[in-house]
Amino acid sequence: MDQVISLPQIAAMHIHDTHPVVHVLLVVVYTLTTLAVVIFLVQFYRYKVRKNHSDFANYPLNSKRFRIMLLMVGLWFIFMLLQTWYVTYFNIGTSENQSAIEQLLRDTPIWTWVDAVLVAPVIEELIFRGLFFEFFFTKDSRLVRIIGVVVNGALFGGLHDLGASFPIYAIMGMLLAITYLWTKDIKYSITLHIINNFISFL
Repeated sequence: MDQVISLPQIAAMHIHDTHPVVHVLLVVVYTLTTLAVVIFLVQFYRYKVRKNHSDFANYPLNSKRFRIMLLMVGLWFIFMLLQTWYVTYFNIGTSENQSAIEQLLRDTPIWTWVDAVLVAPVIEELIFRGLFFEFFFTKDSRLVRIIGVVVNGALFGGLHDLGASFPIYAIMGMLLAITYLWTKDIKYSITLHIINNFISFL
């Protein structure tokens, strides 16, 4: 869905010489489309939570969730170190997903930063974590949740890259799924996702 939202951005890449008004219109279309998609996903997610009587909600940052976030940030740091070793040791090139982002970054830097760091994490977390666990693996048992985390990570990885970078995206998806399931609040996995994408742009 994020690719659909990015269509105006992709169009802007190929029409550098057109009138500035066209670029403004593309930005407006992108903004309105993004807002519409996010609002729809948020409302649909809330509807599913209510319908399923799930215990996922908007919880404040208490000491328990703060410790969970510290743990996940620490695990994420270790994951990034292992990712660097994996890419170097196996001489893995840039994934198609990353190559596409880098091309967009060269042509539309500010737009790409906003899309990748702020918009994509919100949309992807609402779909891959929020709605996924409202449709699948809804039983609140440890085994079901573990299987759900693995399947969620595999799905997330497969939709980002089916090549050598698949394990990287799959583990990333599993860490985000664990964050969501432990905190019981979508905003914490969104925050972790934003942090990851922000660091990737440094």
